[in-house]
This record gives sequence, C-alpha cells and structure tokens, in this order.
Amino acid sequence: MKRFILFLVVLLTVLSGLSSCRRSAYHQFTGFAQGGVWQVKCDLSGLPVSQEDVQQQLDSLLSAIDMSLSGYNKNSILSRHRRGENPPYDSLFLQMLSLSEKSFRLCEGKVDASASRLFDAWGFGFSCDSLPSDEQLRPLMARRASFSLTAADGTPQEFNFNALAQGYSCDVLAAYLRSIGVCNMMVNVGGEMYSSGVNPSGRAWTFGIDTPYDGNQQSGASLIRVFSVGEGPCGVVTSGNYRKFYVKDGVKYSHTIDPTTGYPVCHSLLSATLVVNPSCSLVLPGGDFENYPATLADALATYCMVVGFEKAKAFVTSHPGIEACLIYGEQDAMQQWCSEGFLSER
Repeated sequence: MKRFILFLVVLLTVLSGLSSCRRSAYHQFTGFAQGGVWQVKCDLSGLPVSQEDVQQQLDSLLSAIDMSLSGYNKNSILSRHRRGENPPYDSLFLQMLSLSEKSFRLCEGKVDASASRLFDAWGFGFSCDSLPSDEQLRPLMARRASFSLTAADGTPQEFNFNALAQGYSCDVLAAYLRSIGVCNMMVNVGGEMYSSGVNPSGRAWTFGIDTPYDGNQQSGASLIRVFSVGEGPCGVVTSGNYRKFYVKDGVKYSHTIDPTTGYPVCHSLLSATLVVNPSCSLVLPGGDFENYPATLADALATYCMVVGFEKAKAFVTSHPGIEACLIYGEQDAMQQWCSEGFLSER
C-alpha cells in the first residue's frame, strides 16, 4: 500500500510537470527601433491573445514612442518642439518630461534632459559638433535645469531624452504586457531590460555584462560577468563609456557629460550595471518611479557613470532595492565591485 501511494505521488508529480510544460507558451517578439534591435520573450499561456496581435501592439507602442520622443526623427514631437512649431504634446512626451525632471532632482542634476544643447556641443546629441571652447559652453550651461516647455528668453526649451528613453520604452512595453495578463516576461530595448517572473526553464532570468573595453561594439561577444535577478519585476540597465567616445590629440572624450560642469567625465569607472526593484521608490527621494523601474535604472546607471566609482558605490549601498555591479580600473586591469544582493552566476 505504501509503495502504491509513493508511486501515485510520483506519477501525479510527473503529470503535473508535463501539464505545466503544455501550458507554458513562451513566444519571442522582435523588431528594430531606436537605432537598434528590441526583443520580448514572454509567456502567453492561457491568454486570449494571438501572437500577431501582440507583435502588432508592441510595434505600435515603439512607433508611438519614436514619433513622440526621438530627436533623430525629424517629424517627432520632440524635433518639432525644438524647431518651435508648438506641436500637440501627447501623454508620452509629458510623462517623459515629468520623469526627466524627477530624475534630475533625484540625481543631483547629474542626469539632465534639459542639457540638450550641451550634449550637441560635444557631438553626443543631435549634431556633429565637438570640442567646444569655454566661451561656447557658458551660455549653454545657463539654459539647463529648466523643465518648462519655454526657456527664460521665450524660445523653446530643448530636451534630449536619450538617457531615459530606452528604459522608459521597456516600462511602456511591460505595462502593456501586464495589462493583457502576462506575468513572465523579459523586455529588451537596445540593451536596456525589464524582467518579471521566470524564463522558459522556470528559473530566474539571466543576463550578461559586456566587458567594457574601448571599442567593444558587439553585445554579448565578450562577457565579464553573468548574473540573475529575482522573480519580482525589475529594471536592468548597463551604462558605460566604451562604445560612444572619440579621441582627439590623444585625449578620449566620452559621451558621458557631467551637466553640472559642462565637460565629459574622466575617472576610473568603466561601466555600471543597475538592477532596480520597484520597491526602491519608497525609499528614494523624488518617488513616482514605482511603475518605471527600467526608467529609474537607466537614470541611475547614467548617474553612476557621471559621479564615478566611489560615489556610485556609496549611493548603491545606501539605498535598499538597488543592486549594482561596477567595473572600474584600467582597460588591461579591470576590477569588479558588486553589491551584496547582486546575484552573480559566475
């Protein structure tokens, strides 16, 4: 009798597992947006939606974001605003403007969407300029730190949302997937991530950190660390200075500009990977990021790259709900620091 009961328990366990496998219906969706490839993996088990409808809706949302927030799309609301056309501002634009202002205050002015002309002057915005003089920088510095649509001189206040746009895009796609009942998902827009639940193997989602050597343009070709995240929703973003930079007269000028000084940063931090849990919005000043963990991770990764290793480490350790891996040192002698809750695979 005991053997029969044991056999029955084992049989039920196996059947339960097989049933679970049958119910699992992970699908992959992909496309091209924001200058790169986006990808979504999610479990549509038991949901009354078709793959075609999901693909269409994801494409539509990314197209709407491009038409609202892109500085490279000449017909976007942002581009039309920069030209002084006073376009109708949609909810995406106004929401991004609000999140940008909150990020500015949270990050001590180190993440500043209103410093658009400053980024342009260094060649890392929407123009091809480079190496501005001190005289050229002074008036540009005077125009920053304003989040109204109009600057003090009556002209349109210019914005560059690049520091937040891909993280924000992840949050927007994730919100749609949650609205149709998806619990298990991984959203990737240009390398910025949002994850929730488990992967097709029933385990936590796993990510890799690219080795931040100068010129490493191929994502995933050389990984310095692999890590996993919990099943709760989180934003996962890496920022670094090894892909966007130029060298003139032997000096490297990185795309990370400190808006409070007007100059590209120069320190030992090579890349910063942030994992942000929505609960951290309860302990961070500024708040209102509970539904935007990838947007917040995007802002904080940029903040870390601006302030450098020591300040970034201090910020992460003092804020529960944020985990990080910081890669620092010389190109040929990289070192790693990971916060206590950063779940490394190797």
